[in-house]
Amino acid sequence: MTKKIFIKNAFLIVTMDDNRTKYSNSNIVIDANKIEFVGQNVPKELLTTETEIIDAQNCVVLPGLVNTHHHFYQILTRVLKLTQDKKLFDWLVHLYYIWAKILSPETVMFSTKVACLELLLTGCTSSVDMFYVFAKNQPENLLDYEIETAKETGIRFFPCRGAMSLGKSKGGLPPDEVVQKEDTILADYERVVNKYHNPDRYSMTQVILAPCSPFSVTEELLKQTVEFAKKRQLLCHTHLAETKDEENFCIEKYGKRPLEYLKDCGWLENYCFFAHCIYLTDDEIKKLSQAGSGVSHCPTSNLRLASGIMKLKTMLDNKVNVSLAVDGSASNDSSNMLSELRQCLLVHKYFSGPESISAEDVFWIATRGGAKVLHRDDIGCIKVGNAADIVMFRIDKIGYIGALDDPLAALLYCGDTQIADTVIVNGKIVIREGHFVNFDEQKIFREYIEKYKNIIY
Repeated sequence: MTKKIFIKNAFLIVTMDDNRTKYSNSNIVIDANKIEFVGQNVPKELLTTETEIIDAQNCVVLPGLVNTHHHFYQILTRVLKLTQDKKLFDWLVHLYYIWAKILSPETVMFSTKVACLELLLTGCTSSVDMFYVFAKNQPENLLDYEIETAKETGIRFFPCRGAMSLGKSKGGLPPDEVVQKEDTILADYERVVNKYHNPDRYSMTQVILAPCSPFSVTEELLKQTVEFAKKRQLLCHTHLAETKDEENFCIEKYGKRPLEYLKDCGWLENYCFFAHCIYLTDDEIKKLSQAGSGVSHCPTSNLRLASGIMKLKTMLDNKVNVSLAVDGSASNDSSNMLSELRQCLLVHKYFSGPESISAEDVFWIATRGGAKVLHRDDIGCIKVGNAADIVMFRIDKIGYIGALDDPLAALLYCGDTQIADTVIVNGKIVIREGHFVNFDEQKIFREYIEKYKNIIY
């Protein structure tokens, strides 16, 4: 008999289906890893004496949030004094050397565990991660340690086999000690995809190919990557138009703006998605839409590094596939997904006007938007047959008093915490009553103090 979960009497269920349907005082039945029922009157035959019951009468219930851009390995280099007040290129130049020094199988596993758990705590059930720093003094299979650790946390994972092939000696930004040769990268694409990629519905691990950026990757690798991805039906991901420095780099080195350069490398395709996309013209945004390419919007990182503000309203008006992301933990400096939604809401109300975006719109971007960018129709929405990725936030707290005219919006505008009460991924409960089911948070923090607190010194 498969495991069943009965979420009963939910204060509000926000489905994020095509009609943005909401249910009050309703229920969800989960059978194994799938949603079996959503609504008020649960057929008795769907429940058994072994069914686990979760009382949700004081909860807003949502599809799990989808994070489409991150760098887990940066966890141990959050809010460094050296880099707190730097713009992107200067920030990177300092950090490349630190990352080359500290990254190892042990630090990759620890940082992955922390990043995944922080995401899960704040309602994120699916995450992309771009791992691109492969120092010459470390094993070439560092990504394997990340993937295996992410599996242990229970998150639905989209690991990016990242890469840098354009070192400083060839006119790139990163030092040569953290770049690899194209043939090494391509061979590892093949190895990682063969070992870990699962293309099936409800898959928990799908590999993405991710050469890092126009200023750290050769033209040859960009072209070879999309050719390989098309052959194996994979997604591709990279940074694009994040700063004016990047724009100037591309114009000076290639004689083209960043989007035009990537287009000529074969990247303007529906299986490609890009992080940031701040410095795009309206015409370039239309080209993204026409190609069906996706965007990972990272508002907190963009503000933190003073990179700029993406034209979200213009993108949505042009029907660009936009998703939301926390970006790396050294430029956010958090993996707090619900906080990222709040940041997105507030910055674009200022940037485009108070009526330009609603809290519900932001939740849509962070659920259905993410699912679409990742080419998944089984996540990001609570409906029968979809994966049972569900999060619940309690609203019977001081911080929500007076805010229940719109309890969904209250999750972003109000409250004193972004910690979810319950998080279910693929039908398994990983957070219960705001605490991990299988991990001891204090034990993890003690491990940090004992092993990693002074690692960069």
